[in-house]
Amino acid sequence: MNYIKDPILGEYFIQIDDYNYSAFKTIMPDSGIPYEHNIGHFSNLGNALKRVAEHQVRQQSYSSIRDYITELNNIYNEFKQNFL
Repeated sequence: MNYIKDPILGEYFIQIDDYNYSAFKTIMPDSGIPYEHNIGHFSNLGNALKRVAEHQVRQQSYSSIRDYITELNNIYNEFKQNFL
């Protein structure tokens, strides 16, 4: 298997195999032993990146829907500028 690990993805990475793209987040618990949490399997890279962006946004609270959508769009735009 191959991996895409890019600094822009932060603690996320994409695993590539012959059949799909799998998105993961590296978790560092208090024990100090990191593990990989699968956040989904996708048929193409674009969908995997979209899921990473959505997962990033869901890691915090927002005071309005507008703030949530703005942050999600900011991440999408950063990915588009650097990846697509």
